[in-house]
Amino acid sequence: MVLRGMPLALARRLPPGSPVASALPPVGETDLDRILKLIPTELVAFYAAAVPIITEVPWPYFAFVLFLIGTALVPLILYLDGRSTGQPARWSQYIVRTMGFIAWAMALGWPFSPWVAGQDMGWVRSLAVILVPFAGALLLREKPLAHPGP
Repeated sequence: MVLRGMPLALARRLPPGSPVASALPPVGETDLDRILKLIPTELVAFYAAAVPIITEVPWPYFAFVLFLIGTALVPLILYLDGRSTGQPARWSQYIVRTMGFIAWAMALGWPFSPWVAGQDMGWVRSLAVILVPFAGALLLREKPLAHPGP
């Protein structure tokens, strides 16, 4: 068969209708896949790139406005992504992804500095970066179907 000797990563790139691609077994989603999907990396990457220039902007509320814009964009991007793929996200994904962005944004750069100093709570913010997606993946885990008895 053609699959022998072909790396699985290469075989997955084949067009969906090809005979080789149809012979591949379906790949299940792992817990790590679920955790990583709950981190809005497209916005976290943008926010991480913007954090170094926050101190150069003279307006003291720039970090907070950037934080609010990112927080508002998380559900919008998730909605648009679901609409374009025809697979809308569950409402709980909106909450978990938004909380994930909030945790990452606060860990990368404290947006509330005009009002509250956040230097003493750095370990809590760093812990939230790990716990929010992990807890979200546990909460959003699909329940296995009950098998009817014989």
